Amino acid sequence: MNWIPRFRNVFGKRRYETEMAEELRTHLELREEQLRAAGHSAEEARQAARREFGGVEQIKERCRDGRSLAWLEQFARDLRHGARQLARSPGFTIIAVLSLAIAIGASTTIFTLVNDFLLRALPVRAPEELLLLRNLNGVRGGTMAREEEGSITIDPATGRSGSTSFPWRAFERFRAQSTGLSEVFAFAPLFQANLLIDGQPELNPKVQVVSGNYYQGLGVNAVLGRTLLDSDDRADAAPVVVISDRCWRTRFQHDPAVLGRIAVINRIPTTIVGVTPPGFEGAMQVGESAEFTLPLSLIARLAPENGADRGQSWFWWMRVMGRLAPGASPAQVQAALNPAFQQVAAEGWQAALALDKGPAKERPDLPTLASEPGAQGENDTRKEFAPALHLLMAFVALVLLAACANVANLLLARGAARRGEIAIRLALGAGRARIIRQLLTESLLLGSLSAGLGIALAWSSRGLLLALHPFGHTPVQLDLPLDAHVLGFTVGLAFTTSLLFGLAPALRATRLDLTAEFHGTRSFGSRAQSRLSRGLMVVQVALSLVLLVGTGLILRSLRNLQAVDPGFNTRGLAFFRIEAGSAGYDGPQAAALQARIKERIERVPAVQGVSYSQVGVLARSSWRSSIAVEGYAPPPGANKYVFINQVAPNFFPVLGIPLLAGRGFTGRETPTDPRLVVINQSLARKYFGNADPIGRQIILDDSGSPSAPRAEIIGLVRDAKYNNLRDEFPPTLYQALSQRPGATATFSVRVGGDASAALPAIRAAVREIDPALPVHDLRTLEEGLALLHGQEILFARLLGFFGLVAVALACVGLHGLMSFSVARRTPELGLRLTLGATRGNVMGLILRESAVLVLAGIGLGLLSAGLLARALASSLYGLSPVDPITYGATALLLLVTGLFASSVPALRASRIDPARALREE
Repeated sequence: MNWIPRFRNVFGKRRYETEMAEELRTHLELREEQLRAAGHSAEEARQAARREFGGVEQIKERCRDGRSLAWLEQFARDLRHGARQLARSPGFTIIAVLSLAIAIGASTTIFTLVNDFLLRALPVRAPEELLLLRNLNGVRGGTMAREEEGSITIDPATGRSGSTSFPWRAFERFRAQSTGLSEVFAFAPLFQANLLIDGQPELNPKVQVVSGNYYQGLGVNAVLGRTLLDSDDRADAAPVVVISDRCWRTRFQHDPAVLGRIAVINRIPTTIVGVTPPGFEGAMQVGESAEFTLPLSLIARLAPENGADRGQSWFWWMRVMGRLAPGASPAQVQAALNPAFQQVAAEGWQAALALDKGPAKERPDLPTLASEPGAQGENDTRKEFAPALHLLMAFVALVLLAACANVANLLLARGAARRGEIAIRLALGAGRARIIRQLLTESLLLGSLSAGLGIALAWSSRGLLLALHPFGHTPVQLDLPLDAHVLGFTVGLAFTTSLLFGLAPALRATRLDLTAEFHGTRSFGSRAQSRLSRGLMVVQVALSLVLLVGTGLILRSLRNLQAVDPGFNTRGLAFFRIEAGSAGYDGPQAAALQARIKERIERVPAVQGVSYSQVGVLARSSWRSSIAVEGYAPPPGANKYVFINQVAPNFFPVLGIPLLAGRGFTGRETPTDPRLVVINQSLARKYFGNADPIGRQIILDDSGSPSAPRAEIIGLVRDAKYNNLRDEFPPTLYQALSQRPGATATFSVRVGGDASAALPAIRAAVREIDPALPVHDLRTLEEGLALLHGQEILFARLLGFFGLVAVALACVGLHGLMSFSVARRTPELGLRLTLGATRGNVMGLILRESAVLVLAGIGLGLLSAGLLARALASSLYGLSPVDPITYGATALLLLVTGLFASSVPALRASRIDPARALREE
């Protein structure tokens, strides 16, 4: 069958009809000429030709059937008829399309987030062949590392902790014994990076170091210039860098002359040699954009504080991936590489013991090599936020169901108004299936219009969603493109919802008793239809209540978090971070730089105090270590770790952390003096109980080594939170920054009045000290808290929006249902008024019916909300998932809004003219 002419004939029908008529006329004329040549007169020839040819119209009909697609023509006619029907009811069309468009737009928006964050594979060659290596700790011990970078996760299958970090030596041996892998490559983020472009500092550059075969292993080519090669990953090679397309756009304005430009990274001039394709951001955690990629061989120069140590077997820091060879399996790769990995781990254990100079210890179980699919790169961030994203999809599905129920109710009412039309069509011979198909086509047209508007809403809301910081303090960078996956999801959603809200009304509208219809004995609406409409209304109210309960729980939980006392004065605080080491300052120079910055900022108007520390408050990053106290034996399985922070002398007064006993630091402590520490209340209670800790000794290492450093406790301060507001106050130990100097410092600035107004002056003050020194993460405490609780804020705003949409849909649906009920029962209500019922009685009757529906929906919703509350339990703070205040307030709010939506139809019912109603009946 030739489909192309058939489609052409369907969509070029007028031309096809003209061509067909011309062809038939030509055939008739040729036959007439033949008959005239045989001796017939012109009239006889014309009549004989027509008799032989047959009926022209019948032939045309057969040609149409043979040369076109009848079902497609019927569908086109149904579309035209449906469009006319929708145009005749603009009010119904607008309400239905807007209801569905908002729900579909919200679903599409959340799906773009799910697609970009959870589903999308790396834009590389054959991503399904990639394998990400992971280590799993042994049963009797921790990671074989003295220092480790990267996130530590728990394996759900074994309960053992592990990470994606490996020592350099393990990577070298993997490459040497890459059985089952065609390529083995490594990469690692460079957390402290200072970037200068044309002598100007760039804020928060995302930098990574990779092996020379990184791009070859992933199968990524440059769109401009070239990628890194093995020859670049040598100690004697000239420093080069590859930048991402995002970096090319944002930092270099898509300048085609970017190749050959110099980017100074941690004082190393590097030449830009290539730009990677759009969409490729590296294989690190999703959302972490590798803007600048350098060879691994530069790590010792890029990270002078520990670069030399990164080649040791006890320093675990790089991520390793491979590409499966044809016919190889992940199990084969693990079995082949595990012996070499365990050998490196054993070497690292011995090397770490030698560095600690402690007594011999029993070696824990060696870690084992594990693997997981590498099509998406590192997956820890995806796993962390997957439950929250799935929960958002569940919420938006509830909104979509509420919208479908609302439109189905509108279609039921519309079907009742079209009973006469449908009855006539059935009486004239139309089949029920044909009419159902016509009604479903109208539903599909509604769904298509809603999908188009929904896509427009989703596109316009992408920027708003990212502005809400959907992952809180996690430094993610997403594009949220409306790609083929998202558009396919939206089209499928529109088709599914069209069937969902259109099928039941279509079946109900065509189930007619024609005898009753034409003899005038039918009622305005059937009881079955009324039951279906009321059932849909109850479902709408229940879905609205579920969403409102979720919104209420999140809002109250967020309020509880905001009311938490962090242990310091939060008013008028601003923070920023300086990384002096990566900017070229060594230890003494860094300390002098920090002091000069402090002195200069203190002269800024409205600044009341300035201090600095190695770890900032509420930064979700704290350095911890295990300590020991003589006479204290920790219980089995007890957490021996404490938070440690190095602080300037005036840190406690500037932060507003009260000194409860002893004294603070003076600034005259030197690295050669005996160690002095200040502790907080939690550490004092844990190790000293009710005893006075002042003057006691703390061993700053629990290894048992005789040479472990000791420190004297000189002060006790109030508890303060450093990681986040959800955690309990951690045991914290403060050291003098003058005794333990560091190149990285977080400055705390106390401002009188609005702290945000002082931020430009603070940045300008730092630039006066060193114009090439970047000021990282300059923000007020309020801004930091908003980032810290980004997920709660996102949930509160989105659930609030979803809840309002659901309540609005329920109100529209209830108003429409009651209006339809009043119109259907006009004769009955007129009779009641004639027999003595007051207008208040009639109004109360309608309001009671509305209240019954709303209360039924509330009851169903309260039962369903318990399931949602259990899913939200991990996101709540200081609040029970079955909080009675939240449940009661949302139920009352829904009851009041439902009765308000029903008040207009009830008032209309009370104003019915009895005489006119009875005459119409």
